[in-house]
Amino acid sequence: MKNSLKIVFLILSAMFIVVLGFVLFFNVVTFNVKLDESKLINLDRMVCYYDKNNDLITEEINGKSISEFVKIPEHTKNAFIAIEDKRFYYHNGIDYKGLGRALLNNVKSFSFKEGASTISQQLIKNTHLSNEKTIKRKLVEIKLALELEKRFSKDEILEKYLNTIYFGDNCYGITSAALHYFNKSVEDLTIGESATLAGIIKAPSNYSPLADYDKCTSRRNIVLKEMFSQGYIDETSYNNLLNTPIKIYTENAEQIQYDFLYYARKELNSLIESSPYKNRNLKVYTKFDKEAQSIVENNIKDNKIDANKSAVMLSPHGNVCAYYSTCANEKRQFGSTIKPLLVYAPAIELDVVNSATLLLDEKTDFNGYCPSNYNDKYYGYVSVKDSLAKSLNVCAVKLLNYTGIEKAKSYLEKLNLSLSDNDNSLCLALGATENGVSLIDVVNAYTVFNNFGYYTPYCFIDKIENEYGEIIYQNRTKNIKVFGEDTMSIMNDIMRHTVIDGTAKKLSFNDFPIYAKTGTVGNKNGNTDAYTISYTSEYVLGTWFGNKSENLLDNNITGGSVPSIISAQIWSEYYKNKPKPNQIKLSENTQEVFIDKISYDDEHKILLADNIAPERYKLKVLMKKSNSNIEQSNRFTYPNIKMPKITVKHNEINILLCQTQSIDVRIYKDADGIKKAVFDTKFSKTNNFIDKEIEPNNIYQYSVVPYYIYDQKEYFGKEIYLDKIKTPNVQFGDDWWNNDLE
Repeated sequence: MKNSLKIVFLILSAMFIVVLGFVLFFNVVTFNVKLDESKLINLDRMVCYYDKNNDLITEEINGKSISEFVKIPEHTKNAFIAIEDKRFYYHNGIDYKGLGRALLNNVKSFSFKEGASTISQQLIKNTHLSNEKTIKRKLVEIKLALELEKRFSKDEILEKYLNTIYFGDNCYGITSAALHYFNKSVEDLTIGESATLAGIIKAPSNYSPLADYDKCTSRRNIVLKEMFSQGYIDETSYNNLLNTPIKIYTENAEQIQYDFLYYARKELNSLIESSPYKNRNLKVYTKFDKEAQSIVENNIKDNKIDANKSAVMLSPHGNVCAYYSTCANEKRQFGSTIKPLLVYAPAIELDVVNSATLLLDEKTDFNGYCPSNYNDKYYGYVSVKDSLAKSLNVCAVKLLNYTGIEKAKSYLEKLNLSLSDNDNSLCLALGATENGVSLIDVVNAYTVFNNFGYYTPYCFIDKIENEYGEIIYQNRTKNIKVFGEDTMSIMNDIMRHTVIDGTAKKLSFNDFPIYAKTGTVGNKNGNTDAYTISYTSEYVLGTWFGNKSENLLDNNITGGSVPSIISAQIWSEYYKNKPKPNQIKLSENTQEVFIDKISYDDEHKILLADNIAPERYKLKVLMKKSNSNIEQSNRFTYPNIKMPKITVKHNEINILLCQTQSIDVRIYKDADGIKKAVFDTKFSKTNNFIDKEIEPNNIYQYSVVPYYIYDQKEYFGKEIYLDKIKTPNVQFGDDWWNNDLE
């Protein structure tokens, strides 16, 4: 018995010491901490946006927008209590039951993931403290929450909380949130709308209906479930509200326009998600180009075609310089804009082909998949360079088939263009994907071409400073190496050719180098998408036209038509009074080589041109140094011709030469051991030699020597000996030529 009492005494003593130690620690840590009532509702927040020259674009102020407690509907208050602090009216600022559960879970996970913050604690954290997760901050939060509960009633605390909580999009307080998302005053909020707002505050950048409608709906339904389980709404209301869509207010929804600042605000919301309450009077620095924005926006607006339209301009490092759209950043099919990224660049990078490799463009069956070219037109053997410039579908599919779908897809993943698990067929080469892609993501991917193979994810914001001039965010996104510089130089050469003599010809009038690829999605009944992605050494520009709902665009609206025309206008206006951009620098790992045009055209072979070949028989090609070790032609150094045809008829010997272009031929005659030249194509207008100077009972041997003259020097090929001819030993008759040749 004495031992039991002793053990109990020791346990109680230990507990007393622990509690005493905690109380002492708590008092020491929170000794100078005091509640500042003036901070409880401080809604003066200004955000200033600056352009690439650090000039002010605009400033946005969220003033004191406060709703009195009596004007906030009961169902609105209940929505926040149900999801954030269901025992709000029954604790003294600290929910010890919830705190104990959170402590246990944190011990299990060796982290501070859970904080069990009550509404009182959240109000203190948002107005007095930082967002760091430390024991000291938590103890300070607890002390101030307890003090808050002593000074204010529960209704007053809830009112202050609802008037300070952050809802995203620079909305602080339920008044501005109700106006922003639903265009109504707080007292007019419905149960569903109240549940939506209560769901947003957990993470506005994730759960805002403007950021992700589906996530917002799921989160709202969780709030409704809590309201039902806690008795705030009945089962009928709960079931009806679950199936009610969230109706977000957008002024003139059909005509709403999305510009640079729209997305800069969205990006700001995600960047300051950690503690939007601490960040007051922010300075947001961007690479916004006011002139580019004006030109892009005006050219899109001025076009009267009834379609959805977007345009975006990026720097090679992913900085958004201008953005304008009539339909936000919706995802559409790639069309042929995918070809340089998925098909051609990977094939060249992996040395599957070079730009001169010939592909047979003809109707082809790929195990049941039979792609067609535009207008069902086919060109026979075409180079890789021409096949992309003309956007030939069959060639693109062949090339993807040669490279391999998985290998090609791995490059898209590096460009942040992830495909679904179902995107595993050759129709990928033509841009047919399950989920599609947004214009800005395609334009961002194209920055690898003028950034020497490096990809940087796009951003609207470069730097953020707080009211004290402290940098609280700096964009330090690293470049990702995707392709080699030599591959990019080859691709730039091809896409320059696309402008000069391909589908993007409408961009060719400018007096500076532009590179481009067009894309069109549709069928004979009409088109759904038309793209032009073009770039200089300084920027990448994407323009897109898409159909509205079920109404197709006319078939004459293709990537090579309206989007190319608008792109040309934008480039022309932008560089009108500026230094023109230079050609993109070639990689040191590439070189221009001359290939033999005759072998290329006639035999579909790639041979380096003979050093002494005439210029008209050379074809200049840009190649990687690593794969330009090609066999060289000796067509002119050691000229050759096909075997001539020799016949005897009507007392004459006839030699018909199969003469090659630029190659001359001499014919030698050997009679009685005497050999002499009897014919030279250089001095003749015909390639047919007729020998009438023959005698009976004699043997004649003819030989042919091809030769080529370069720089006053003769280069001879191998001497070709023809069949010997033996004449009869009598006076020639009419049929002597029927004698055999030896």
